[in-house]
Amino acid sequence: MTRGATPLGLRQGTLELVPHDTKWASAFATEARSIRDALADVVFEIDHIGSTAVPGLPAKAILDIAMRAKERDEDRIAQALVGLGYIDRGFRSGRLFIRLRDVDVRTHNLHLYRLDDPEYFDQITFRDALRADAELRDKYSLLKQSLVKRLGDAGRSLYADAKTDFVRAATVKASRHE
Repeated sequence: MTRGATPLGLRQGTLELVPHDTKWASAFATEARSIRDALADVVFEIDHIGSTAVPGLPAKAILDIAMRAKERDEDRIAQALVGLGYIDRGFRSGRLFIRLRDVDVRTHNLHLYRLDDPEYFDQITFRDALRADAELRDKYSLLKQSLVKRLGDAGRSLYADAKTDFVRAATVKASRHE
């Protein structure tokens, strides 16, 4: 990252939002290119998701990535991701891979979904709804900031769960309007 940019990374066990950084889009493009190069013989989709993918939205400085591929390619993809420095955390929201810097600073979350996994489509729908609707984006920003203030570092594990109802309602509404 260049001087003045928000570097990627959040120390494990901490909860902090930073202002959106326009360089996150190019960080995703660079990462996607590396993944495509490592998997040149595999067909998959890759998308920038989460708050770092939404201009104007404060975020934890962790790049969120979603991949979608055929189940038969999952082990090949996992092997390539581990070769790129990701840690396979097993099945959570899809199959989760993370990347760390300095042992305990998370910089990337990568979710590997099967082709028909509805959660993949929900991730894209929610991202696109936030990008398209400034009022929704502002409400989500306020929710995120209030949760950080209320939960603090001790609440990092609760943070995602506390946003679930908002995310679900926005996704359902956006899906109805497609």
